[in-house]
Amino acid sequence: MTRQVLDNSTQSEIQALCKEEASPFNVVAALCYDLFMCVQKENPHFNVLMILDSPRTILKYRIKPFKGGEVSFLIVDRKTFEKDVASDWLGGLLVENMLTPYDPIINKDLLWEKEVQAKKRLITEDLDNLVLEYPEISQELLIKPEYFMFEAMARKASLYPPVMYKFLKVFETGSKTENLVRMMNGFDAALKILAKEGCIKQSDGFIKIMARHIDSVRRRKRALLIFKSARNLFLRHSLEVFPKMVLSLLEDYGRYVEYFRDPESLKMIRLPELEETKKHIFISTPLGLVSLSEKISIEDFVKKAFPENRDSKVDLEKLGGALNAVYSLKIHRFGREQKIVVKVFKDWYGWKWFPLKLWAFGTRGFSVLGKSRLEREYANNLYLSKNGCNVPLIIHVSPKERLIFQEFIDGESLSNIIKKLYSSRQIEPDLIEKVKQVGGEIAKVHRLNLALGDCKPENIIVGPDGKIWFLDLEQAEKGGDQAWDLAELLFYSGHYGFLSSADFAQKVTKAFVNGYLEAGGSVENVKKARSPRYIKVFSFFTPPHILLAISSVCGKINVKLETNIK
Repeated sequence: MTRQVLDNSTQSEIQALCKEEASPFNVVAALCYDLFMCVQKENPHFNVLMILDSPRTILKYRIKPFKGGEVSFLIVDRKTFEKDVASDWLGGLLVENMLTPYDPIINKDLLWEKEVQAKKRLITEDLDNLVLEYPEISQELLIKPEYFMFEAMARKASLYPPVMYKFLKVFETGSKTENLVRMMNGFDAALKILAKEGCIKQSDGFIKIMARHIDSVRRRKRALLIFKSARNLFLRHSLEVFPKMVLSLLEDYGRYVEYFRDPESLKMIRLPELEETKKHIFISTPLGLVSLSEKISIEDFVKKAFPENRDSKVDLEKLGGALNAVYSLKIHRFGREQKIVVKVFKDWYGWKWFPLKLWAFGTRGFSVLGKSRLEREYANNLYLSKNGCNVPLIIHVSPKERLIFQEFIDGESLSNIIKKLYSSRQIEPDLIEKVKQVGGEIAKVHRLNLALGDCKPENIIVGPDGKIWFLDLEQAEKGGDQAWDLAELLFYSGHYGFLSSADFAQKVTKAFVNGYLEAGGSVENVKKARSPRYIKVFSFFTPPHILLAISSVCGKINVKLETNIK
């Protein structure tokens, strides 16, 4: 059986029918859609979308006999058609016929212009949704152009299942490649326009969302919905105003029921391209690109990262973390041990999350969803690394499993250094210098307009070479509360000096604040750090005399602070 075609003779006859049906109005444009769904037969059926130059609103559905078969006319005025192109005014009912392959009958140039305009809008909506869904890593996403086509189809199918029949026909083996190429032409043209407008960047076969577009989405006050109830919108207009339009939907539904007559057959039908559209979106890691749909376990990671050492001994040891599961992955090979840190980003909920929420109630908000925290860890790690700050190298990411694999940083935690200072009977110059260096590195981060969010001393490592490393970035935030970073590090560290004198706590604080200010840290941040709203958070475990000593140092920054090491 051969597919139905629109030969020159047939096209001319349909053009004549269009003009006859349009009278007394002129036909602005017309197209024949869904030809790829039909086979050549004695009683052919053609579907035509016809746009009229009418001063009044028109939306109707007509069926006319034709060559022993029939022609179905979907007739609309130009203004209504253009509103559907621009904003899905009819739920995309009209635009949907330009998403899949069609044959222009009248005014090919105008139809192409409107197809590109409609597909540009669909792409823009997808870009907006990606910014909202992946706010922290949207600028790092590498998107294949075909993602936008598959996402548009998946969205239509999820809102109106009968359209799945049409998409199944698009993906039939014999015509799949031709159909996809024809569909992508409009998307490619729209992407070029968006690139010229500065919304995206095209490079090496991928699309990247530009910061300009990301910022514009974030500035919008109105909420953007990831999925629009397009068919509901259409039904609201059509059932109230144009009852005959229901015939169009009934045709879709009839084909759907006929194709899936057996309910069990629905379970057998799969369209992999539409089931997981995120497989066309990637992020970069040292092991290569990782799709957002990738689901890799720790065992799979070892096989991928060390394919030549399948017999190597692998040990997994939990490092701790009340809210996150953090593991040390040890791979023994070539007589050496290599350590990799694996972070599992679980959702915080219930009683596990309650103590943290209670502790910082009214002072600090926390990102609690595992997906959001993984994004922040990845995005902030890349941002700090690109700007010369020391952070662990992210080796691989498993978005579906919410895993990040990163290098193990050897060294001493700042918490151990401060414990040594408070437990010693006198200030040790080398230790107090490390505290000062940490202050300088935090200032460097703050100058990048980033707040670390979780600035406890155990999240900061001083390496054997003196480099300062920041380990935990899942709560870090651009434009975040930098004063909280200082308050958390200073007042939290104060509980290590429970039995120490206030004078000793002042000297440690002076070292940190001097380092912070000398490296360009904000004086205002230091002043704000002594605010009662921060101090109250730490009053449960840091003694009052230590809190007062630290606060007094932060309040004297208008005069030069001397560490007074003796």
